[in-house]
Amino acid sequence: MTHRTHLLLACAVLAASLTTVASAAGNAAKGKQLYYDHGCYGCHGFNGETGQRDLVGTGSPLVTDLGLFRMFLRMRGDLAPHLPATRMPNYAASALPDKDVDDLFAYVRTFKANAPAVKDVPTLRAILQSAKLKQPQ
Repeated sequence: MTHRTHLLLACAVLAASLTTVASAAGNAAKGKQLYYDHGCYGCHGFNGETGQRDLVGTGSPLVTDLGLFRMFLRMRGDLAPHLPATRMPNYAASALPDKDVDDLFAYVRTFKANAPAVKDVPTLRAILQSAKLKQPQ
């Protein structure tokens, strides 16, 4: 990222943290429908952990804080021409109203990491064991 991009992101985060007012809790069921309607599953997977961009287990404040989540979606919509190109769509308030953002956030917050441990996947265990045996000593 360029210095300008870092500065824009820092300003946006600061503005969001100073001006964000807690909104009413969103409706996760409505958020689930929005997640599918907007094709979020295409990159984030059906459970937030099987796509190109994980939403669970990352520790990112963008998916744990409603204000930052909203700021990210709005910033993408408002500042996209000034930010590096990404595949993340832009969601200005005209495209995704605040109530929809609340609902979408409520749904994303229901995602839980549930990938099995390596020891619980026999095929993966066998592959790793085989690779370990074939390594030069």
